[in-house]
Amino acid sequence: MAKTSSKFTAAIGRLIKVVMVAVLVPLVVGLLFGTLEQLAVETGTGGTFRAWIGRGFFTYVGVHLLLYRPVALFRVSRQLFSWLAVWLFGGQVTSMEHAGAAKGKGPAKGDKGDKGNKGEALGQGSPLVAFSPYVIPLYTVLVCALGWLLTHWIDRSFLDAPVSFMIGVTIAFHWVMTADELQQQRSRWHLETYFLAIGLVFVVTLLLGAACLPWAVPDFSFVRVLSDGFSRAQAIYTTIVQRLFSV
Repeated sequence: MAKTSSKFTAAIGRLIKVVMVAVLVPLVVGLLFGTLEQLAVETGTGGTFRAWIGRGFFTYVGVHLLLYRPVALFRVSRQLFSWLAVWLFGGQVTSMEHAGAAKGKGPAKGDKGDKGNKGEALGQGSPLVAFSPYVIPLYTVLVCALGWLLTHWIDRSFLDAPVSFMIGVTIAFHWVMTADELQQQRSRWHLETYFLAIGLVFVVTLLLGAACLPWAVPDFSFVRVLSDGFSRAQAIYTTIVQRLFSV
């Protein structure tokens, strides 16, 4: 009886994840197109911000596939945010780890372990801590902040193109490297769990990146991105419902 109940609960959990993925896809599409529309602004060096970001994005994808994968650079940012997450949620993570140890799943009391892997080991105890390093596009945020700082000393007409190009490079770097990392977990996850993780990473990084873009892109409005993105998502939801239940 308990086994049947466990299977039923697992099936319900998988069904909920499938529904969440289905709900997430229109939101991803809406926010992406809303962001791209806001980037259709001319730079001081010719071309739009959208075009320069796109060039940077596809340049990195080509380099990643054909020449070099900067794994060490990605792991630096991941480890940094792992430590930060453990520091912010340390009490919760520690208690979960102790609970696991009490059940015989954690390290023995006398086992000191490797102090260098403390952040990673603690992070495994909490999904929030384990997942958080993947949703913060550190290098995109740094490029946007650097672009804003440089405008105080360098004319924007010289900065728009290279800064936009590097924004495209860094966001592609974050998404592709995160996909590679999550792909390594694919064998331990159900398909819907994998797609849900990818979708959540995409949405959160897109929102965080868009929130930082006003530093580097003049007249870019994060509020308009949200408004346009949600409007597009709502239109997609409405169309799907009408197609499903139309007589």
